[in-house]
Amino acid sequence: MTPSLRLERRIIIIAIAFVLVLFGLAALAINMFHVGLPTCLTDIKPFQKGELITHSPDHYEVHYVARMWEFDPEEVVVPAGSTVDVYLSTTDVTHGVILLGTNLNLMAVPGVVNYARVKFDRPRDYQLLCHEYCGTGHERMAAKLRVVDPATFKPNEPKAPVQQPTDPGYRLLEAKDCLTCHSIDGSESIGPTLKGIYGRKTKLANGATIVADDVYLRESIANPSAKVVNGFDDVMPKPELTEQEINALVEYLENLK
Repeated sequence: MTPSLRLERRIIIIAIAFVLVLFGLAALAINMFHVGLPTCLTDIKPFQKGELITHSPDHYEVHYVARMWEFDPEEVVVPAGSTVDVYLSTTDVTHGVILLGTNLNLMAVPGVVNYARVKFDRPRDYQLLCHEYCGTGHERMAAKLRVVDPATFKPNEPKAPVQQPTDPGYRLLEAKDCLTCHSIDGSESIGPTLKGIYGRKTKLANGATIVADDVYLRESIANPSAKVVNGFDDVMPKPELTEQEINALVEYLENLK
């Protein structure tokens, strides 16, 4: 066998081995992380409305529609042990979708539907975020997927009407998009919950512990990167607020029990 033929044979063997390794890693990801391979579906017409479809008590299908600057549906609830087929489309520009805590990572491309399958083994709240810059409201694009205990799961449970607070501080939180990442009811979110924050002992990323008093709240509102709470990323943008608006926010948070 000539040297050129031996070299060609080695290249072919290496190429085949590389392909086998890729297939092995894909199989490992599917079995260990319960995430199916992302697929672009060109034979399905993009959805215009989001919805959750129940196929069986442990098999669901969710149609996510991304648009500037929201996901539809904003919240999905399924029981632990469920397999969820995720279909994603967009009504305007390209968006990116990542489900924190899983390997789900899809692109919402105009004109096509992207698909992946995820299995959720235990109760947990997951955040769905857009990771592809899509305009001035990009940072507000978020949704929630709640995986609950099967014993407490209620299919298609109607939501009670949301009573919008009239407090100026709440209105300011809403206007400045603070509620995209912070809850006021104690539930988990991208950032720490604001419920009961005033006077609460808080551990910081640097290991120190502080009490959330007026000074801390003012500093954290005006300069979010100054003292980052342990367990959360330093991703909060610096807001444009007047002194009067900061006062209104601090006053609201002091009374948010």
